[in-house]
Amino acid sequence: MACLALTTFLTSALTLSHFTTGTRATSELPDDDELCGRGLPTTPFNRTVLTTIGPYSYDPAAWSPWTHRPYCLEANEEPWCVYTNAASPKGHGISIITTPEIAGTTLNILEHPFDQKFFAPEKIYLPRPYKVVDIPGKGKGVIATQKIEKGKAILVDHASLVAAVEYPADVMREEVQDLLETAVHRLGKPEKVLGLSKKGRGDEATEIEDLLLTNSFTVSIQGKEFMALFADLSRFNHDCKPNAFIYFSETTLAMTVWASRDIEPGEEISITYSTAGLLSKERQQALENIWGFKCSCALCTSPPEVLKKSDNNRAQIRSYQASIPQLAQEEKFEEALQQAEHMFQLVEEEGLTDQMSDMYEYPARMYYHVGNLDKALEYTLKVKREIDGFGVPGKFGQEKLQAMEGIIRRLEMEIKIKREREEQFGKQAKLRGKARRVVMGMP
Repeated sequence: MACLALTTFLTSALTLSHFTTGTRATSELPDDDELCGRGLPTTPFNRTVLTTIGPYSYDPAAWSPWTHRPYCLEANEEPWCVYTNAASPKGHGISIITTPEIAGTTLNILEHPFDQKFFAPEKIYLPRPYKVVDIPGKGKGVIATQKIEKGKAILVDHASLVAAVEYPADVMREEVQDLLETAVHRLGKPEKVLGLSKKGRGDEATEIEDLLLTNSFTVSIQGKEFMALFADLSRFNHDCKPNAFIYFSETTLAMTVWASRDIEPGEEISITYSTAGLLSKERQQALENIWGFKCSCALCTSPPEVLKKSDNNRAQIRSYQASIPQLAQEEKFEEALQQAEHMFQLVEEEGLTDQMSDMYEYPARMYYHVGNLDKALEYTLKVKREIDGFGVPGKFGQEKLQAMEGIIRRLEMEIKIKREREEQFGKQAKLRGKARRVVMGMP
């Protein structure tokens, strides 16, 4: 698992001429005038607490919730700092590499206690329903130790490291390495990160750079991209037709692994490293360029005719994803609905059923527009089951679920009124028919 943006940065960083020797990172206990001296950096939690300058910079009480005094280097525009809480979450700790400004704005969403409770405790398996084992040709992997039901959470893994994916041109390679080294070694359990698999890039990268290139994901936090390393999640291998999928929560900085189908004991639990729906050649190219391996999963090694059929299905799904919204916008609902029904058949066939709630919303709306309330209700219930079953985390998921429940109640009421009217109309039609027969002298 690698972060594409980080890969691009680190790979180019190795060849740029301005990456020379030397470092401007602060030592562990520098003089006050040597600390990141442009402005007064604050913590992401409390913007009024000085953390890297002034008389309180050596007072642990001023670092809260961090367990270490922020470690910074000075750049032209603003300092870059490592913020670490070595004890949380779940004891392995978290380090964040960013600027004080971003820490105080974008990452201000972290203003809640570490180790926030999982949003749906009834959906998570405790203890974990898997074990990490050696898998031939793959290194480490994850095997189910019990039957895992579709829609249950297999793992909730908080990020060990969250870092910016881009750095200013005046920041040297050695300085980035210094920040990364500090961020990892300050963790409560740095061995969990240091023990992860590496690709082995030789002199091109340090050990920690290699670890990050091999194991990091790109995540979005309030519209900004960061690289994130999840030590436990890194043990899950890739499959182009996986039996689990991942969901990142901005509010907890945790990645949840969900079962997308029932998983039997002894079966390897897999996720996909590539974008869902890619064709076989696209997947292989992405996996080789970014993660450095050629996929040999069951789908990629299947007979040519099977692989061709899968590619055709995925190409058709991609086409439908573009055409259905366009047809709906043009109010060609019947044609759009035919395509949607076929698309769902192909999605099921290809095993691309994770996070289907957004797909189901289109036919729900379109069936309502054409007056088919029963089908509109059918697909709205599917949306609700997806959200409730896989539990979209956070406030957004709760609000969406409440909205769906309101729509379902309205649809059920409209269907009830429609049926009552149809029933009343039927009774009136019978009475009119009976009166007509009496007038005409018919029995």
